[in-house]
Amino acid sequence: RDAVIKQWYQRRVRGKWFESWDDKPLKRRGDDYDRAKKLIGQQMIDQTCRLYPQIEDCIDYVDIGTPVTNNHYINSTKGEIYGLDHNVTRFSAENSAALRPETDIPGLWMSGQDVLMCGFTGALFGGVLTSAAMLKRDLFSDIWKLRSAYKPPQKKE
Repeated sequence: RDAVIKQWYQRRVRGKWFESWDDKPLKRRGDDYDRAKKLIGQQMIDQTCRLYPQIEDCIDYVDIGTPVTNNHYINSTKGEIYGLDHNVTRFSAENSAALRPETDIPGLWMSGQDVLMCGFTGALFGGVLTSAAMLKRDLFSDIWKLRSAYKPPQKKE
């Protein structure tokens, strides 16, 4: 859910609201920046709690980032949080065929979320897909067989 909220935020804001702080140092962007960040962050939390009221009492800590934050930490250019844009074009047949573990350079493999799908799960399965390509083995079937064979330990009474 966190990634969905961040994606929504990044798409709506696109860095324009925070451009005036682009050249300011981390943790020293001033009161106006802190107020804007806190206001938008609180609105995101409030909306999330309206959609998922059961989480409201579970929130212990909140840390809000902005496009300027992302630019600082991951050297993005417009506050992006992930690699490729999350749009319909990204998942077209042509792009899906191009975004694969194998490259035209022998020994160079691509991995991560841009090989398969967005986010943490995409990165995880992108790694499995790359490993499968390197090993020339169906690791997804191997994982499924392991899962099917797993027997949880019996509880001691």
